[in-house]
Amino acid sequence: MWVSFQAIIVVVCLALGTSAQEAASSDELARIQRELQQTRSELADSRRQIEELRQGLQELRTQMQTGHTTAASASGEASAPGEPTVESADQDVGFLAAKVAELHQDKVESASKYPVKLSGLVLFNAYRNSGALDIQDLPSLAFPTTPGFPGGNIGATLRQTILGISASGPKIFEAHTSANVEIDFAGGSPTTAYGVTAGLLRLRTAGINLDWQNTSLRIGQDAPFFSPLSPTSYATMLEPAMSWSGNLWVWTPQIEVEHRIALQPHSFLVLQGGVLDPLTEEVPPFQGNVATAGEATRVPALAGRIAYDRSAADHFPFSLGFAGYRARQRYQDFNQIDSWTVNADLKVPLGRHVEVSGEGYTGQAVGGLGGGIWTSVVYPEPAPPHTAVQPMRSAGGWAQLKVKPATRFEINAAFGQDENFGRDLRVFPVPFAGGFPALKKNRTTFLNFIYEPNSFLLFAVEYRHLLTAPALGENATGDHLNLAAGVRF
Repeated sequence: MWVSFQAIIVVVCLALGTSAQEAASSDELARIQRELQQTRSELADSRRQIEELRQGLQELRTQMQTGHTTAASASGEASAPGEPTVESADQDVGFLAAKVAELHQDKVESASKYPVKLSGLVLFNAYRNSGALDIQDLPSLAFPTTPGFPGGNIGATLRQTILGISASGPKIFEAHTSANVEIDFAGGSPTTAYGVTAGLLRLRTAGINLDWQNTSLRIGQDAPFFSPLSPTSYATMLEPAMSWSGNLWVWTPQIEVEHRIALQPHSFLVLQGGVLDPLTEEVPPFQGNVATAGEATRVPALAGRIAYDRSAADHFPFSLGFAGYRARQRYQDFNQIDSWTVNADLKVPLGRHVEVSGEGYTGQAVGGLGGGIWTSVVYPEPAPPHTAVQPMRSAGGWAQLKVKPATRFEINAAFGQDENFGRDLRVFPVPFAGGFPALKKNRTTFLNFIYEPNSFLLFAVEYRHLLTAPALGENATGDHLNLAAGVRF
């Protein structure tokens, strides 16, 4: 009996040992399979990266060969001693290693095999205001102060920080393809504790680009192509400087075609044309996409620009352009009205260290572009609301003087003004979009100093003075002092 019991115990132990060994073997096999799969995945990824590096090196060799051949053909001479050639580059291990490292650094992992770049600006702004201004960290308008409350405040923000992503794609129809998008934190402040420091994400610009040798097609959201310039300022990154003071800038969905005709070396006749979303300044009544007065017409806006551009020339580079814009607007059951502008832009150097730039416009019902001090149409005062509208006519512009006494230091002084026609305001003083009374004039002047010790860091200080004139009453003024520190990446 005891022998049988011992035999049973031995058999059970052997069975348990066998089961444990089988379980261990099964776990070990699963682990080996996982590691093998991971190794295969890493090997495939390494092969892909090696292939991309090979392609990049091949393009580099082709560019060097082309540049060497062109230079030799132009001069009729052989390469100068020390000038890199394809053969010497192939034999220079350090040169190839540096280029491989550069290509590897520029590559950001993406779902496609094409290169993607991440860029941005981390920007800190501290400010001090005097007077009653519309937005404390980004003032554009001044209002009369209330007796007993002289106004003024201080603060700091990082909501002017900008993030960008760009991607290069394959050739299609012989055109280089690319795309880009920019976001910031100016989508508003949540109504929570300390919400003033928690800026919400906002889409700034985005685009899809097809570039041929002399022609480009751009599809996306950007500043109007017929108003291409803006003053230089790190105090107003959320809205370009001189907003509501003569600068037409509102980021607008658009499709644009550009064609460049070479006239001389580094001189081009630029022809641009496109269609745009006919935006107006109306604020959406609730969350969602509600048609504005321009979109309600079911007709897109049209614009065109012609320019002479020699900004890439070594001797006296400058650009000069003229443009026009036309759209329609429909306000409820009223007849449609015309929206239009005539524009001009200029950028010209005055010596090696001085540059002058600016834009000007005259037009009608252009609040949706940033003109007319954010007003497109007004109501007649004697009539009840929603019985008639009158388009607001306006004119404005800005000019900037840039001085660069050193490579990494510059001084910018700028003046801008937007003005609505007085006779329209006297007869029709009530704005359609509301928000504040119709204004006659808005003027901005600023002076800033920008120092960039390297391509990574920047520091800036800016003083800004605003003057706003209402349709009736006295002018209001305000001042804004801004200190900025930023890091580019």
